[in-house]
This record gives sequence, C-alpha cells and structure tokens, in this order.
Amino acid sequence: MTYLPDNLRGRNIYSKVIPTVCNVKNMLDKLTKISFDYQKIKQWERRSYDAYQINKTIEAQLLKANKDDWGYKIKEHILHIDPLEMKANIIDIYLVAYVTNNIGIGFDVFANFIIENNISRKIGSARNIWQVGKGDGVYLNILHDNGVVKDWDFMIKWISGKK
Repeated sequence: MTYLPDNLRGRNIYSKVIPTVCNVKNMLDKLTKISFDYQKIKQWERRSYDAYQINKTIEAQLLKANKDDWGYKIKEHILHIDPLEMKANIIDIYLVAYVTNNIGIGFDVFANFIIENNISRKIGSARNIWQVGKGDGVYLNILHDNGVVKDWDFMIKWISGKK
C-alpha cells in the first residue's frame, strides 16, 4: 500500500475544503443540455465548473470527444492544474483517497477525520465532501466505489506533478 501525503505539491489538504453539492458528472450533464452555456448553469453547478477549470481548452476537447471519454479528458486535465489553485471538488477526491488509503474505509472513518482535523465541525459538511469526492473520483475512474484508489498511475502522477 502506498502512503498518500497530506500535502499535494504545496496544497495543504486540511485547509480551504468547502463542502459542495454538485458533482462533475451532473455538471457535465447539465452543460450538455444547455450547449455549454456557462451563464445558464446554477450557482452550485458553477462551483464544480470553476473547480475543474472548464476553460475554453478543455471545453473544446469535451465538445469534440465522445461523451464516454469525458471522464478521461477531465482526469488528464486535473494533472495540469496547479494544486494551489484547486478548489473543493478536486481536493475532495484527494481527501477521500487520503483517508481511505491512510486511515480506513467508510463514511464514518471519513467523517471522524473531517471533524477531528477541524476541516468542518458539521456531519452534513463531511457527508457533502465525501459524496462529491467519492462520486467524482468514481466517475473519473480514479477511485473505487468505497473510496479506495483505483488508478495508482494517475495518483502517482498527481502527487509528483509529472504529466
């Protein structure tokens, strides 16, 4: 088992973790329905859009790609985002992987970690972080359904900064 560091290339995983409610799959599905018009998405969907830095470059790649390849495209895009600029959704994936790999599996273990480390004092916030992190991680084929790392090649590149 590989140990995951609590610092992702300078990004402390204990700070600036904001609970979100929209996962990347739902955000992409909504964008599809509205022809990728950012102005038409809801505030909670914008948080996911902004977290994943869906800019013109990645947006153009998604529009050209088969929808089944979107997860792969987003996952590769993550490797080009500076961890210091990563927002909640992406860090949520890493946080779920960190806890399940280094401490234990399951929501209760995760929630205890969130509360004990003052990431949040609210169980509902811990649940949102867990659901979005695990959901996005599964959608992007980074995590198994229980939050355990599935794609170690990706994870090692993410930690090391090698693309």
